Amino acid sequence: MGLLVALASTGTLAMHMFVPALPYAAEDLGVGSAAVQLSLTLYVLGLALGQIGYGPVSDALGRRPVVIAALGIFVLGSLLCALAPTLPWLLAGRLTQALGGAGGLALARAIARDAAGPEGSQRDISLLNTVMLIGPAISPVLGAGVAAYADWRGIFLVLGLLALGTLAATLWSLPETARHRKPLRFGQMGRDFATLGRNRRFVCIALGGAMGSTTTYGYFAAAPFILQEQLGVPGGEVGFYVGGILLGALAGTWVSRLRVGHVSRDGFFLLAGLFAIAMAGAFLAAAWAGLMTPALIFLLTLGLMFAAGCISPTGLSASLDAVPELAGSAAGLFGAAQMACGALSTFLVGIGAQHDLSCGIVLTGATILSFLLLRLGRA
Repeated sequence: MGLLVALASTGTLAMHMFVPALPYAAEDLGVGSAAVQLSLTLYVLGLALGQIGYGPVSDALGRRPVVIAALGIFVLGSLLCALAPTLPWLLAGRLTQALGGAGGLALARAIARDAAGPEGSQRDISLLNTVMLIGPAISPVLGAGVAAYADWRGIFLVLGLLALGTLAATLWSLPETARHRKPLRFGQMGRDFATLGRNRRFVCIALGGAMGSTTTYGYFAAAPFILQEQLGVPGGEVGFYVGGILLGALAGTWVSRLRVGHVSRDGFFLLAGLFAIAMAGAFLAAAWAGLMTPALIFLLTLGLMFAAGCISPTGLSASLDAVPELAGSAAGLFGAAQMACGALSTFLVGIGAQHDLSCGIVLTGATILSFLLLRLGRA
């Protein structure tokens, strides 16, 4: 389980650790806030695109060799980012890094299901997500420290070294878990995706779960500018506000694990969705009325992350169980939907002059759509 946590965390660490350094990178590269936010948007989009391919390829070639290749790509991307002289070089490095990180993110979950089977997948995936969130919870604090006292480029050197360690552990100890291989044919890949696309429950839960779990990435992109520019929070403290709320996702993921055998999936989606709408609506109201404070934004986003932690593993296990013979492809599509929603939200929050208001609108709209889709996906 420890290796799976490291694999799955590779992609998310690279996003969360860099968030507090966005203003520093913008100043160093001579670009504005909206321009440097593209490095986050492009990274999340790369995670989405990468996960579409990793699932089917791993169904054909096996999980182990694909994971090894993905980690190598991530290391290369980290090096490009660390050496980037201009914003285009940084964007290219971030895309490369994301395409590598997507492999660990998608395949760690598929490997967990391979090992546990359909009955144990909910518990194991929830446990994986719970432990996996500890790293992202502290990574913004570490990223803020590296950026403030050394250089934002050092963040990527640290990420590259962590990925090299994970690669060594993979080569040493990861067995092959894919028991049923499928030939890699692009025509078959298209038919597999079409099969998943025709499954109403899969589509609704994948899209609803994606919106409910990663639209908060929009807040991550806007947070340094809301907290520093609007609310006057010192740059060195931004990491605590961003990283601290991930404890909400940690708690939500743990609750989703405990609910197995006690509360139905659909009932759990109902409760988590209503709570998310309440938190996002309060965020929007506070921004609209000019009442936002650092403490309030922390509490509201902590609640949103709790709801996201409830929805994400529950939605993932439900989507994988919908078509178990295509678990790799299903995991890839679910992860791609999550990252696509996250990328869209990071772009949308950059529209408008008032960062907290734009963020509130995006969060409220996404939580409502998530709730409706999850209700449509009921068994």
